[in-house]
Amino acid sequence: MSHPAPQESLSTARRPLLPLLLMLFLAALLLPGCAQLNNLGLNTPKSEEATAEESHPEPYHPAEFRDLLIPSELDWARDKSMVVNTESYAGGVLFFSGRVEINSLTDFFVNSMQKDGWKMVGSVKYKDVLLAFTKPHKTCTIIINGSEMGSRANVSVYITEDIAGLKDEAQVAAPKTAPFTF
Repeated sequence: MSHPAPQESLSTARRPLLPLLLMLFLAALLLPGCAQLNNLGLNTPKSEEATAEESHPEPYHPAEFRDLLIPSELDWARDKSMVVNTESYAGGVLFFSGRVEINSLTDFFVNSMQKDGWKMVGSVKYKDVLLAFTKPHKTCTIIINGSEMGSRANVSVYITEDIAGLKDEAQVAAPKTAPFTF
């Protein structure tokens, strides 16, 4: 039985560390953006003095995504969500759950997304529901599924915005001026 040379065992030991270090580096970059989610008001505690009228608060728009309406019955799962903002891209993955029937959630999202200017480009409905929407330079996919017990619904929202495309389009639309021309 031959043993690997010490050089070989060190290089193979480093290989699994590279993806781990890369993930830690990316997490360090993304965590400040996730910390901004704390200010979205997604999971604010409710006052004990809430009246019967306040027991069904209005749906809300997360601060990062003003054209996405979330039903108040859904609780935000912060540990499963993230928001990414770069110079050319904005987007995120948001997870919610709550005691809401899948069909009523589907109707809510279809209606509210269309009111906010989204175009529904597709849907798949079976056990789970997948809804796909677009806007110029934006996409949003919403996946609604029920828990095994059927008492809770889980919602995954994948939303993207091509900021670079918006900037390019704005530059093309702007009138071009050349200095020293008549």
